[in-house]
Amino acid sequence: MRRPRSLAIVIASAIAVSSCASIDVNALPAPGSSFQDGYALVIEFENVLNLPARAKVTLDGIVVGVVTDVALKGSHVDVTSRIDPAVSVPSNIHAGLQQATVLGDIYVALDRAGGGASDAPALMPGSRLPLARTTSPPQLEDTIVHLADFIGSGSIQRVQNAIIGLNRITPPPADVRKIASRFTADMSDLSHNIDNVDLLLNGVSQTAQALHKRIPELTAALSPVGILGWDNAIGILQYVGTAYPTIGSIYSGGFWLVPLLNSVADAAGAVQQSKWAFESEVPKWRKLFTDYFLPQDKYPAINITSIVGPDGRELSGNVHDVLRLLGAMP
Repeated sequence: MRRPRSLAIVIASAIAVSSCASIDVNALPAPGSSFQDGYALVIEFENVLNLPARAKVTLDGIVVGVVTDVALKGSHVDVTSRIDPAVSVPSNIHAGLQQATVLGDIYVALDRAGGGASDAPALMPGSRLPLARTTSPPQLEDTIVHLADFIGSGSIQRVQNAIIGLNRITPPPADVRKIASRFTADMSDLSHNIDNVDLLLNGVSQTAQALHKRIPELTAALSPVGILGWDNAIGILQYVGTAYPTIGSIYSGGFWLVPLLNSVADAAGAVQQSKWAFESEVPKWRKLFTDYFLPQDKYPAINITSIVGPDGRELSGNVHDVLRLLGAMP
């Protein structure tokens, strides 16, 4: 009798254990909305890593659905989600896998095209979002490889050396306090003289307005012809810059030229006086030559117009007789 009773106990225990093994945690109801009355939306991903069952689906940061199934389909993974019937998902939506925190669960994030509202038509129930509109997280192996490359390439050592270099050039604490106190004083002075800053900004604004009004002149100055003019002006300034130090050396060390310059000034004054005297004599000399010497030189003859005797009588009437006596006339 004891043997059949033991056998019955063993069978009952096996049935109880097997029934407990068939219980799925995901079948338990989760807190919050389950979106039982929602519509299905299939999203294709290259990989989903450890996307948990019943992961949330968000749109604009708001939970609008849950993941109901994850299935491997050839070269991609189909993630079936159930979306709130009151939410319309545009057809140009983009899906990605994100984490709110480093240790948080992965969830599906739906992002609108351009980050704003979209005029694209809404997806119908049972629609599929292709791989072209999804972004999968990097493979864990790739992440580990990149991390290993980062650690093995000496980047950490270079960062450490950079920090050591920054520590070396950082001034001592006392100097840092002085710099901070000086900065505080400067900022306090700036706050007390904010009206001067306003004047400066107003001046800058007025200068900008004046430059804006002279845009045609500036355009002409920066044109090819204007640039050529600037080039010529720079060449002239180079010559002036070369000659100016020489002039400066003569000015600074040329005190010995003062007596010479005084003598030159006196000589110039004397020449000026002589010039004035010469100018006053020129008309007289001109009259002498033009009225007396030049006519005589051109016409070498003597015209006798009057002959007065000792007694005052005019003798020019007997000119023919006189000439005859002299043999000048027959």
